[in-house]
Amino acid sequence: MKTELSSPHQLTTKVSRKELFIPWVFVLMWSSGAILVELGLPYADPFTFLAYRFFIAAIIMWIISLKLKSKLPSTTFEWKAIISTGIFQQVGYQAFFFLALDFNISPGLLAIILGAQPIVTTVLSKGDTTKKQWIGLFSGMIGLILVVGHSLWEGSISILGVVWCLLSLGSITCGTFLQKNIKTSLPMNMSIQYTCSFLLFIIIAPFFGSFTVDWTSTFLMSLLWMVFIITVGATMLLYYMISKGNLTNVTSLFYCVPALTAILDYFIFGNTLGFTPIIGLGFIIMGLVMINQKNKEFKKTVAS
Repeated sequence: MKTELSSPHQLTTKVSRKELFIPWVFVLMWSSGAILVELGLPYADPFTFLAYRFFIAAIIMWIISLKLKSKLPSTTFEWKAIISTGIFQQVGYQAFFFLALDFNISPGLLAIILGAQPIVTTVLSKGDTTKKQWIGLFSGMIGLILVVGHSLWEGSISILGVVWCLLSLGSITCGTFLQKNIKTSLPMNMSIQYTCSFLLFIIIAPFFGSFTVDWTSTFLMSLLWMVFIITVGATMLLYYMISKGNLTNVTSLFYCVPALTAILDYFIFGNTLGFTPIIGLGFIIMGLVMINQKNKEFKKTVAS
């Protein structure tokens, strides 16, 4: 019996398609979150919304874990790593994000501060970043500023509000580095993280509002979208990319989120899409091409 082996060209083609498919599906899914969560927040306080979101997501991930017979972490170190990642990546990032908005920080300023994550990640990772990639990182940042610049001064700038922004940035950056080192299966990892997140938001929520929810069809649609599309689907893709790829390349995808959100906002709600954001999107795309050009490490890892 002859065993057919894939040629290097066929393998590269499969990897290339996978590289293109997963990141852009992730960006599309993640970008929809800003629009759908906005629809649900008038009917529940933010932390109450998050508590319900992680409660349902935890149930879904535990069902998947049991179905796949995923094993629990075998060491105390792995348990600590998963719980710490959940605290930073899920609870800290989301909680500080909403606190920043609560202190009337404009969405534009918040997006720009969080948009520094790829640059911060690159500096902290101390990897072999080329000059072209650095130019790409700053090109993406310029594009991000052009996209959200119109809303930069809509709110007020308070010291505490900026602190919440920086803590949100620090949380998601720390969570990204921690997630990179986790070896437990993805479903079990997410099950534990979401359970911890739910428990923490249940404790936190009473201090920032009430558990009262107006159970309208709009709220249910928003909640279920955030659960299935963002918390389960998009996060699973993000964690997969973090485990397989270069952190600079993965985090640079977040440059696209405000731009794609603006485009979705235009097509779904008919809100104006100005000329400047379109130019900004061009800078972001150019930056991503430069950052990901000749990224052999990611190809080799996905192929293995």
